[in-house]
Amino acid sequence: MHSLISVVMPVFNKDKYITRAVQSVLDQSYQEYELIVVNDASQDRSLDKVAEFHDSRIRVLHRPRPGPGGYAARNYGISEAKGEWIAFLDADDAWFPEHLAQSMRVASEFPDIPIISAARMSQVGGTDKLDPFARQFISQGPQILYLSDYLEFACKGLRAVGTNSLLFKRASLYKHTIFPEGRTERSGDLYAWVELLARMRRMVWSPHVASISYRDASFVSRNSVPSLSLFHDMVEDLSPHIAAKDINLLKKYSNKMMKYAWVEQNKVNSSMDGAELRKAFYWEGDFFFCLKWSLISSLPFGFLEAVHKRRLPS
Repeated sequence: MHSLISVVMPVFNKDKYITRAVQSVLDQSYQEYELIVVNDASQDRSLDKVAEFHDSRIRVLHRPRPGPGGYAARNYGISEAKGEWIAFLDADDAWFPEHLAQSMRVASEFPDIPIISAARMSQVGGTDKLDPFARQFISQGPQILYLSDYLEFACKGLRAVGTNSLLFKRASLYKHTIFPEGRTERSGDLYAWVELLARMRRMVWSPHVASISYRDASFVSRNSVPSLSLFHDMVEDLSPHIAAKDINLLKKYSNKMMKYAWVEQNKVNSSMDGAELRKAFYWEGDFFFCLKWSLISSLPFGFLEAVHKRRLPS
């Protein structure tokens, strides 16, 4: 008997792309799923596009107001899911036809592991690129990763999880609000993956290519920024759920994410003081990284941007 998969798709003003996304779910060779479309108070014709599909497996839920990043919409979809597994697909992206079938084959091979991820593709300017983790490991078969493995790779820019490639067992969930709604405008998914692993202990990464993200289609407000405080608080939030040996790794990852948030916030407001970053850093065990970025953050951000642009290849 095949497991039912609940596919959660948040939608906010994606009428140009949602037909492609929904069709990629319906085209899956694995057909035991429900598609939960969460209308995040769209104001365009997204729901009209969904209504053109006459399939009883599609359910539409409604939220009265949009939430940044679709985090509240995803949490709502999780709370209403009926499947043994939960998967996500952004409304402006698409799955490859064998994604769910390949994921369920991996699930049968590793029945005790509650999280499955896979390789993913992105398209920018018509060029398809495999994600960095997949480029390194796609020829090596499935990879079992613990939190420490995920953090070590993520600190190197190799993330084994993406929104469109993830599945997890609903029975293993500790709560349905896995996305940090109300705490950040962007990059809350990066917090969520760490919390999932901290709580569920391990995952398996599959070398099949799950999805393609169309970067040219994705829209993020220029004023939408990651939260520095979220990634600082991540250490306190998750320390009770992880081994003591992993806390230093979590702090190093937190430092890198705070640096990233600071840079993104400065792109919106380049007059931001670096003192907040210097104060937020976890210095113990990561002194030289913190020192480097403390010195950098004391310089005018406009100067840093100019230097960065001069170093880019023409």
